[in-house]
Amino acid sequence: MEKYVGFITQDLRAGVAIIFTCLVLIVAACLLDMWTGIDAARANKEKICSRPLRKTGTKIVDYYRLVVFFVLIDILGLCFPWYNLPYGAVIGTAGVLFVEGFSVVENMRKKKSHAADVADMAAKIVECLTPEEAQKLIKKIKEDKK
Repeated sequence: MEKYVGFITQDLRAGVAIIFTCLVLIVAACLLDMWTGIDAARANKEKICSRPLRKTGTKIVDYYRLVVFFVLIDILGLCFPWYNLPYGAVIGTAGVLFVEGFSVVENMRKKKSHAADVADMAAKIVECLTPEEAQKLIKKIKEDKK
């Protein structure tokens, strides 16, 4: 009996650790988005007020609600023996990170930073079908840089 209880506790610990990591990643992504948004506002000489901090707090709470919904799906998944990790929480967090990543790139574009161009260039390189196409594109990028 003690062997089974130990297995269940160990499994729950891993799930809780993964969910906690997801929640920390959401906070980090939202703070990074706020940081790039404030930098973009400063670069465009816009007035900065305390509203972005409140907006970020609201966003974090909304994202947490979404992750809690996915955790409820994960709890339902515990009824199945093959469902041993909180897949829903991980998928929900990946979606949040994807949305916040787009927001960070958008803020970089507002700032007219060249870091936003890196994401576009990487996407173009990935779209290449052959290594030769990718090498031609990289060569063209280097020539444009000079």
